[in-house]
Amino acid sequence: MTPERALPAVALRAACEDDAAIIRGWRNDTDAVRVSATGRPVSQAEHARWFAETLSDPDRHLWVAEEGGIPVGQVRVDVDGETAVFSIVVAPAGRGRGIGQAMLRCAVTEIERHGLATKLTALAREWNAASIHAFEQVGFRRRGEPEGGFVTLELVLG
Repeated sequence: MTPERALPAVALRAACEDDAAIIRGWRNDTDAVRVSATGRPVSQAEHARWFAETLSDPDRHLWVAEEGGIPVGQVRVDVDGETAVFSIVVAPAGRGRGIGQAMLRCAVTEIERHGLATKLTALAREWNAASIHAFEQVGFRRRGEPEGGFVTLELVLG
C-alpha cells in the first residue's frame, strides 16, 4: 500500500465581481468544457449574465479556492431546501495535485459550519475518474446507475 499524499492547503473565499474573467477562463478551458454538463464553452455575455445572477442569488454560493493566495479553482453549491448541488472547476495548473479534493473538503466544512444543507449531491461524467475519485475521497458515494452519461454522487451530513 502506498501512503495517501498530503492534500494541498487551500482556503475558500466568496467570489466577487473581480473573479468573473478568471472563472470564465477556467470554465472554458478545453478539459473543463469536455466534462461540463453542456459540453460547450460559454460566451462573454452568457457568462456575465450567469455571474451576476450567481453573485446575487442567496441560494447559490460561489467560492474561489486559493493556494498560498493564488486562485486555483472554484466551487459552487446551489442550495434547494436541505440539498446542496455541487459544481467544481480546478484551474488547469492545479489539476492532478489533489486541489479538487482539498476544495471539496473545504466546501463541505463551510456547508456544515453554516448549516446550509444536510444532503450534498454532484454529477460527474461517468468516464471522469479523477472527479469521481475526488468526491469519493471526501465521502460521497455513487447513487444508482449512471444516467445520461453522468454518475450521481451523494453525501449525507450529520
